Amino acid sequence: MKTTLRKLSLLMLLTMVWMGTHAARYTVEEIPNVQLADRTRYTANPDGILSEEAVRAIDFLCDTLRTGGYAEVAVVAVEEIASDDVFSFAIDLFTQWGVGREEGDNGLGILLVEGAHEIRFVTGDGLEGVLPDAICKRIQLQYMLPHFREGNYSAGMVAGVEAVARVLEGSEPLPAEEGENPEMWLMLIYFFFPFIALFLLALLRSRCPQCGRRKLQLQEQFTLGSNAFYTLVEDVYVCQKCGATVRKRHRDYHENNHGGGSLGGPFMGGFGGGSFGGGSMGGGFGGGHFGGGGAGSRW
Repeated sequence: MKTTLRKLSLLMLLTMVWMGTHAARYTVEEIPNVQLADRTRYTANPDGILSEEAVRAIDFLCDTLRTGGYAEVAVVAVEEIASDDVFSFAIDLFTQWGVGREEGDNGLGILLVEGAHEIRFVTGDGLEGVLPDAICKRIQLQYMLPHFREGNYSAGMVAGVEAVARVLEGSEPLPAEEGENPEMWLMLIYFFFPFIALFLLALLRSRCPQCGRRKLQLQEQFTLGSNAFYTLVEDVYVCQKCGATVRKRHRDYHENNHGGGSLGGPFMGGFGGGSFGGGSMGGGFGGGHFGGGGAGSRW
């Protein structure tokens, strides 16, 4: 009897060790759709591959993209999936979640499978014009894979989502067409873009949403929150024409950030600002679906 108990105890111990050293192989149904529980969350990270700070940064970017009408983005990072076909798995997963508006299919699904060393973007039909396969691939190769090869999945994912945001907003340079001189364009962008950006930013920030006059003047600034990548700042403006008070938000990136800048990146919050941090009210994506757009890379 004692021998049998010892064998059972040993078997249970070995089973527990095996379960602790083997990652779960997720099916589509097993990956948690965090958006259903909290409408400000867009990142499923059940295995803790991404840091908490990275998840908050990604969720903020995705929420700003959605609020601004650019796209609905969902990000998933897992160790293993119950399929050898990451592309088909990603399409099934994000279609089941309904990422993207139903009438516009402006969804983007980003799936990282650490065990397969693969990152996959899938895009809805509504995004293929502004985020074609070639741009998806370039974002992965230039912004994500260098970090992934070093095991820094948090930095790579934040850098990739930020690059996506800049492309959707229109501030990310696209690859040169055949016959163009890319160095010339890079020089023009390098010398003139900062001045153009500052000019446009000044015009945007000075226009009053109430009377339409460019009479807004900055009165106060408040720090709303901060993480490892940027600080969220709220600016309070007062119109010198009609007296309206306008609040705007922007991101001030820290040193050694992943693609940001002091201008606040592609999204400065807009009138009334956006959300920062978690929430408690459930939500859900808009009912979009996916075809064959996107790209994948391995490292």
